[in-house]
Amino acid sequence: MYTKSNKEIYRFKVFLEEEVEKEVDVEKEVEVEKDIEVEKTRTNEKGEEENYQDIEKRKVKEKQIVKEKRTETIKNEHTFVILQPTRRQMEEADMEYSIEMSKCVKQGILTKNMLLNKYTDTGGLMSEAEAKALSKLYGELGQLQTEFTNLNIATNNKNKQRIDEVSEQMANLRRTIATAETNFSALLNHTADSRAQSKVILWYILNLSRIEKDGELQPYFLGDDFAEQQDLFYAQEEDEDPLLSLVYNKLSAFISFWYFSASAAEEDFKSLEEDIENGSL
Repeated sequence: MYTKSNKEIYRFKVFLEEEVEKEVDVEKEVEVEKDIEVEKTRTNEKGEEENYQDIEKRKVKEKQIVKEKRTETIKNEHTFVILQPTRRQMEEADMEYSIEMSKCVKQGILTKNMLLNKYTDTGGLMSEAEAKALSKLYGELGQLQTEFTNLNIATNNKNKQRIDEVSEQMANLRRTIATAETNFSALLNHTADSRAQSKVILWYILNLSRIEKDGELQPYFLGDDFAEQQDLFYAQEEDEDPLLSLVYNKLSAFISFWYFSASAAEEDFKSLEEDIENGSL
């Protein structure tokens, strides 16, 4: 798995076009009131006319540098970083996956394993052998998730090593399953597993995304816990926040790629970013 350092998965930049009002210097011809020396005529004591100079205030036009407000479109650079999750964060994300799976099953939503067993019995878009192979993988994943949940409920120092092992096994199984089910994604999109998977990817997006400000990394999605983060994120979406609209697809693509890739290199992320920029994805 690629990490730029032991704390980062990937960093990238986006450029947000924004309209700003600026004061600019403009040379303009303006009308000003000035003291002007003018020549006048008057009758002197001898009764003769004579010319003399006088000062009058008159409006004249002259060129001056004046300040004007202009609206300009500029591109502001924003640097985003996806952090490498800690072991504790990975455990929290897996717990969120298990919780969402349980909710969906209680609501009557089929798991992928249930759906595959159904297709094994009735036939359908995949062969019996394909359905059985995937069903077996999902059965193994389900057992690991149950063990993971139970280990976390009874957390103690003795369980720590096994929790790490189970977490790693689940990650590897998910990657294997993602590769195997590519051709059947439309069929499996609305299962409990897919909903739980979407939830855990959102968890990672909200918890691993950072924005660089004044040389320091700050959480991009605010909130004291996952529930509050979701609420604030949905509010940003509804408000059509321009920076969120610009960056969210990239965050989602990079984190999904990391989640399902066993050995992603920096070049893989760069290539994925190019595909996003070119509209290939």
